[in-house]
Amino acid sequence: MLPDLTAQDGVLRKLILYYFQGVLNFVLKVEEIAELTWNLQQCFIEATVLNPLLLKYPINKNFSRLYLKKLIDYLEPHQEVHDELYAELCNLMDNNSKEDLYYYRHYVVNNDISNVISIRETNKMVVNGTTGMRTWEAGVMIADWAICNKELFKKKKVLELGSGVGLTGIAITKFCCIEEYIFTDCHSEVLNTLAYNVSINFPNTKSKEKDGMTMFNLRNKICKIGVMPLDWNDEDLPGLAPDIIIGADVVYDPCIIKPLCNVIQTFLNRNNNLEVYFATIIRIEETFKQFLLSLDERGLKYDILQQEHNVHFAWDANIERCLLKVY
Repeated sequence: MLPDLTAQDGVLRKLILYYFQGVLNFVLKVEEIAELTWNLQQCFIEATVLNPLLLKYPINKNFSRLYLKKLIDYLEPHQEVHDELYAELCNLMDNNSKEDLYYYRHYVVNNDISNVISIRETNKMVVNGTTGMRTWEAGVMIADWAICNKELFKKKKVLELGSGVGLTGIAITKFCCIEEYIFTDCHSEVLNTLAYNVSINFPNTKSKEKDGMTMFNLRNKICKIGVMPLDWNDEDLPGLAPDIIIGADVVYDPCIIKPLCNVIQTFLNRNNNLEVYFATIIRIEETFKQFLLSLDERGLKYDILQQEHNVHFAWDANIERCLLKVY
C-alpha cells in the first residue's frame, strides 16, 4: 500500500508523481529546490525508492537511474543530498548493464499516489513477434474516457480486442460497475502476462481454467473477469454476446483491417444493440483512412467522440488520435 500523500502538495508531490509516471523532462525552480531539505528528501525516498510496492514490483532501472541523477544534480549546489539518494544511484549504476527486458509501470489514478494500477510490461516496440507486451498511449486514453463515462458500462458485459498487458480492462473493471470483462489476445506470452497483471491488481483472487479461458472470481466485486485467446482470422469466433466491445491501438497494420472488421460485424450480428469503441493513435494516416473506408463498405456507421484532455490518467493530449464509436 502506498503512503497516503493526498494532503501533500508542492514540489514533493510533484516529484513523486513524476517518478511514478516515468517523467524525466521535469524542471525545478530555485524556490522548489530550497524546499527539498533532508527531511523532505527522506519523504521522497520512502514514497519511491523504499516504497514496498515498488520494491515488490520494480520500475525500469534505467529510468530510475536517470531520474535520481537529475534530481541530485539539481540538489547538489543548494542542498545537502540525502545519503540514500546517493546509495540508490550507485546501486543502479553498478547494475546498469543488467537492465531487465520486463519491469513494472505504476499508473497513478486521479493524481492519487495511494491509488495505482501496476502493470508488468516492456518498453520495447516488439518482443517475440508481438507489440502487445507494453501499454500504448491509446490504451491509457480509452481507460480515462471509460471512467469519465462509467454510466455507459454499468452492468454491461465488455469484450476487449487486442488487450495487450491489460491496463484498459483493469481500469474499467476497477472503476466502472460492469457485469463481466473478457480480455482477449492471440499471443500466448501476452495472455500469460495479462492473467498475471489481473492477479496482482486484484489480490487474493482465485482463478480457474474453463473452456480455454482463465476465469477470475473477484472478491468484493460482483463481476467476472476472463482472459482468453482470440484470433481475428478464425472463422468460428467464441459464442460470446457482449454489450460493449473495446479496442485500443488495434488499427496499426493494413493486414489486420479486414479480419478486425469481420470480428466487429460478427458480434454486431449477434447483438443489434452492441456498442463498439476504439481508441487509435494515428501514426499512418492512410491506414486509419483505410479502416474507416472498410467500415463504410460494410454499412457500418461511426461517430468521432471527444476526449480533449486527460482527467483520471496522465497521457499526451497533443498526440494525433481518434476515439470512435462504431455501430
